[in-house]
Amino acid sequence: MSLVKYAGVSLIAMSASMGHAGGIEDSALSAGFMFEKGRSASVSVKTLSPSVKATMVGVGSVTSGSLVGSVTSTNIKAKMDVLDNMSVGISYYRQAGIKLDYQNNWSGPGTAANMPKVDLDVTALAVLLKYDFNDNISSLAGIKYGTASNATISIPATLVNAVATGKSVLSYIAGAAYEIPAIALRAELMYETSAAYSLPTVFGKFPADGSIFPGDTTGLVDASTPDYINLYVQSGIAEDTLLYASARQANWKKNQVSITHDYTRGNDNVSALGTPTDLSDFADTTSYEIGLGRKFGETWSSSIAYNWEGGSGPSSSSFFTLTDGRQGISVGAKYNFSENTAVSFGGNYTQFGDTAHDALRGATAFTGNTATTLGLNISHSF
Repeated sequence: MSLVKYAGVSLIAMSASMGHAGGIEDSALSAGFMFEKGRSASVSVKTLSPSVKATMVGVGSVTSGSLVGSVTSTNIKAKMDVLDNMSVGISYYRQAGIKLDYQNNWSGPGTAANMPKVDLDVTALAVLLKYDFNDNISSLAGIKYGTASNATISIPATLVNAVATGKSVLSYIAGAAYEIPAIALRAELMYETSAAYSLPTVFGKFPADGSIFPGDTTGLVDASTPDYINLYVQSGIAEDTLLYASARQANWKKNQVSITHDYTRGNDNVSALGTPTDLSDFADTTSYEIGLGRKFGETWSSSIAYNWEGGSGPSSSSFFTLTDGRQGISVGAKYNFSENTAVSFGGNYTQFGDTAHDALRGATAFTGNTATTLGLNISHSF
């Protein structure tokens, strides 16, 4: 079986993620670009458009729009060889975030103005170093500079009206890979450490005239990204054909979104002085993907992949948990303008698992919800 170059089979691989029972990850760090030859750079743009709505027994639809908002993010990668057996690369991407808005999209029983609205973004700049021991074995090491932007959390029903100041945190990356270039085989294992963002926060007055709570006070909003273990394997299975698979494990259960007040407001569902209160109910997750890439001549290549993540249970009491697991299909294509420049484009369609909600009035269910992701990538080698 004769195998040829597989450079053209590296495509956009996307799965839709969002704030749900399995955490708030948006984009996963991929070290695949570190295994390309020579110097390279790429810029990609991804748009995630969720449709997450609710129904209630005896009422029907109780949402006028998606409770989770659309997000457009940019990913920048660059890599260069610094020695015959050493290379360095950088990757900038939106790692995590929450765009949750009940207040403008809830039309069912209850007062929409008292329901949650949360806006939080975490971007990451990863610097990676790859060292080749020989043609088959290499190691990866790096640091990740994550930045949580200024965030807002508004849950009037529990007298929470918070504005948090952004913060940056360092975390670390380690990995190893085994390759057989003749058959395009690569097995790669990578570990990322957790990063905790403890954001100084001002809790505002309630209501606007301060008749219940007249003054602003300080506290914290804590949001963290978990430890990740990522396994990626690819191999040529026929001429111009590549099979690949990945598994990504994250301990989200230990990384909830919480608030801490510097005061006690009494019977308002807020914990006592200095005690964190979890807003989320994330569960540990393992997500999977399996795909096939095919090269058509020297100009075109394409891929298709199935990705999925198990759920944590059929019901939840957290406003942040709107889905239970997911499954999706990703497709992509790549066109080589020249030996050095290419454009890739693709998309993902994801169906989210159903969940029932006992934190809302009545029997509320989130069923039949979906998300669509579209992406475009331009790459150039030097």
